[in-house]
Amino acid sequence: MLTSALLVGLTVNSWAQPARAPVQVLAQGLENPWGLAFIDSGRMLVTERPGRLRVVEPSGQVGAPVQGLPEVDEGGQGGLLDVLADAAFATNRTVYVCYAEPAAQGAGNSTAVARARLSNDRTRLEQLQVIFSQKPKVSSRHHFGCRIVQSPAGDLYITLGDRFGRMP
Repeated sequence: MLTSALLVGLTVNSWAQPARAPVQVLAQGLENPWGLAFIDSGRMLVTERPGRLRVVEPSGQVGAPVQGLPEVDEGGQGGLLDVLADAAFATNRTVYVCYAEPAAQGAGNSTAVARARLSNDRTRLEQLQVIFSQKPKVSSRHHFGCRIVQSPAGDLYITLGDRFGRMP
């Protein structure tokens, strides 16, 4: 199993001599960390591509996997991808996750986005609802590409990969 550390670094650009700040390890023992979202009191939600969502404490302690995620089709470049805390997370505890969604009969997969409420104890997702599912499903494990952002008006925007279906 490949494990990774969650790192933070800062590069200061200078025309004369580029300065490099040291990289700071925030957490260790994560498997293919992919996306992160800051939530309450300096905590982070971190996705692991194999299909786990974890809470990372400001101290670096990595929590147990959050329960209640949708089924994730992990393989190739697919898996649990991005996470976003709603702009009103402090009052509604809403999070969004982007992931590779398997087909019901096992024929392919697609990129999907779900909305859920993070429980008060941060151990599970509640009221999960898929709000976007790419159609048709694709028989590929490449180029899912998903990031989620929220506009000041509250609209969600997602990016999608070409799914390895490049057209001339």
